[in-house]
Amino acid sequence: MSPPYANLNDSDAHHEAKTFKDLSLLRLMWPFVKPQWGWMLLSLFLLPLVSGSQVLLPVIVKKAIDGPISAGQLDGLAVWVVGFGGLLLVHYALRFIQMRVAQHTGQRVVLALRTHLFDHLQRLSVSFFHATPVGKLVTRVSSDVENVSEMFASGGVEILIDVAMIVGILSAMAVMNPLLALVMIALLPVVLASMEFFRRRSRHAYNQMRVQLAEINTMLQESLTGIDVIQLLNRQDYNESVFDGLNRDYFNTNVRSVVYDCAFSASIEWYAYTAMLAIIAVYTALQFGLINYDLAALSGPHVVTMGSLVAFIQYVQMLFLPLENISDKFTIIQSGLASIEKIHELLAVAPDIQSPTHPVGIPARLTGAITFDHVVFGYDPDVPVLKDLNLVIEPGQSVGFVGATGAGKSTIIRLLSRQYDPQSGRVCVDGHSVAEYDLKALRRQIVVIEQDPFLFSRTVEENITLSQPVPESQDPEHHRRLRDVVRRVRLLERIERLENGFETVLGERGRNLSSGERQLLVFARALWHDPAILVLDEATASIDPATEALVQAALKEAITGRTALMIAHRLSTIQQVDTLVVLQDGQVAETGPPAELLETGQQYKAYHEAHFS
Repeated sequence: MSPPYANLNDSDAHHEAKTFKDLSLLRLMWPFVKPQWGWMLLSLFLLPLVSGSQVLLPVIVKKAIDGPISAGQLDGLAVWVVGFGGLLLVHYALRFIQMRVAQHTGQRVVLALRTHLFDHLQRLSVSFFHATPVGKLVTRVSSDVENVSEMFASGGVEILIDVAMIVGILSAMAVMNPLLALVMIALLPVVLASMEFFRRRSRHAYNQMRVQLAEINTMLQESLTGIDVIQLLNRQDYNESVFDGLNRDYFNTNVRSVVYDCAFSASIEWYAYTAMLAIIAVYTALQFGLINYDLAALSGPHVVTMGSLVAFIQYVQMLFLPLENISDKFTIIQSGLASIEKIHELLAVAPDIQSPTHPVGIPARLTGAITFDHVVFGYDPDVPVLKDLNLVIEPGQSVGFVGATGAGKSTIIRLLSRQYDPQSGRVCVDGHSVAEYDLKALRRQIVVIEQDPFLFSRTVEENITLSQPVPESQDPEHHRRLRDVVRRVRLLERIERLENGFETVLGERGRNLSSGERQLLVFARALWHDPAILVLDEATASIDPATEALVQAALKEAITGRTALMIAHRLSTIQQVDTLVVLQDGQVAETGPPAELLETGQQYKAYHEAHFS
């Protein structure tokens, strides 16, 4: 699907749209901010107190210079010194409380965002993951969420404080001396124009960085998961060159963003010194009568005092410090906004497969009657895999599927478990279309065992039960049944030989087990969940003949009393099924008992002779 946003560029025509987009991106965070609204209000309430307490500090300095210091009355200076120290303590106490509240609020917002994003990914359809690199998704949940976290916890809060400081300082300047305040205000349009110039370029750079980082993560994920193949095929040099190219692109974009940040920071310092020089020049002109009295009257009935000059210089330093901070925090904000945009694109993806609004009630256990009624389906709708497929499977029947690669064997399974929906026709279980059932309720009654078994980096018990482990002392019956299903797949002795038995934590994808043991463990998982429909998609293809012999006895017991669908390239694994279905070009070419098809079926007879010849 196309992303909800077009690529950003630096043209003026898109400037206004980008400004509104920034606001819309922040509004997208409202569902996560709303539960923390009370804390956020408290943080916002403290902002003027924090900035106001700091803005008053130069006022005390002015009063001290124009009062006891100018009069040579050092005894009266102690009051102002104590007042300055007390106000400073109040300022830092308020700032600590405000930052503590803001950080807590920001982290709670990001906690909700990360959980929601992970939950959303868990519910997206399989077709989405087939079309999206895993590295990009990892980037969204990890680095992009961290960028949003930093934006809320540091960037956004600090900018609000800085903005409050700027407003407070300009207000204090205007009250203290309008003429000198006008000198300062005259420079602000130039400063703001510089900020906008660098903002537009930085935003584009950070959007590019998000895309390039996702490409790096994708390359890294593919290289690490496929390290065996890479080393066996001597592909290391090629992979290094590709990664180096991606890394250099990311480096160049990063450097460009740093150049923008440094240039803006340097320009802010230049403006600060220029402002101080201008204020000193105006003060000197007033002192020597070089400025017309009427203009000078703007500053009040008296000549500008030395205290006012010192206070104004302090205000200039205080004013440009938050402006410079904004340049630093602006980087965080831009990175966070770019990440919010990418996250929103992901959250905007809706699952192709969803439960109906009013699902048909599903019994505690289905009978397992399956019907494919004129089913047409293709992963690319213009290239159908199944073409008007019609098939009826009776409850409790075991059915084997054979056919050439691409004939549609695995596709049938994906439609049955509703990983995909057909373009036309219906797939029915117990007389109802699978699209009419609640998705979770349907999949609870269908267990699929695939050729490449997936095991989690959890304990053996958790990989079988797919739930939290239960201490044996707490539920002896649970562990008795656990041992029973493992015994039925001839795996109990092997598990008991592990260091911690059922509590042994498996490596990634179960790599501390042999391929046969991994497959047997998945068989145990299927027996534990006792499905109404059991599907084996090339489930014994990676098992050696000796292990396959162990599995066959357990498999025969496992399919008893349930509907079983078996896809196998090894015809020996499906000789005992009730019915064989031969698929050719997306349609049923032959169907019947294996022995009967061996006598009368041309396609199956050819497969059989080729397999056992």
